[in-house]
Amino acid sequence: MPSQSARQASDRPFYASYSWAYDLLVTDPVQPWTDMVSATLDAAGITAPARVLDAGCGTGRHAAGLARRGYRTELLDASASLLAVARARLPQAPAYHADLWRHPHQPAHRRPGRRPPDLPRHRNLHGRPAPRP
Repeated sequence: MPSQSARQASDRPFYASYSWAYDLLVTDPVQPWTDMVSATLDAAGITAPARVLDAGCGTGRHAAGLARRGYRTELLDASASLLAVARARLPQAPAYHADLWRHPHQPAHRRPGRRPPDLPRHRNLHGRPAPRP
């Protein structure tokens, strides 16, 4: 059974039909967010060129902001259409079409129904260093 985030990505026709227009409608500035995430990561000792997973990356605007700061960004989104836009924006970034709450490498205590308390939030989960292979 898909999680709530995956159901929303598939139930919202806007994502599939109008992913090309998403950035025209969602125009909040990226820099304040990247300033905050970069400062948070720096304070934790995570500095560029660290790998950072943008979980719920949407069209990749925020991941691109972190990439401009030297982070090696990785993309993850439950919406294939939005992820395609993010991939076009950051073709060098690894990209994962996946539901974060159903991800097979997710620790057992973070499986569906439990929201991790330690992840920075910006509408979705963002700013978490990518797991090491």
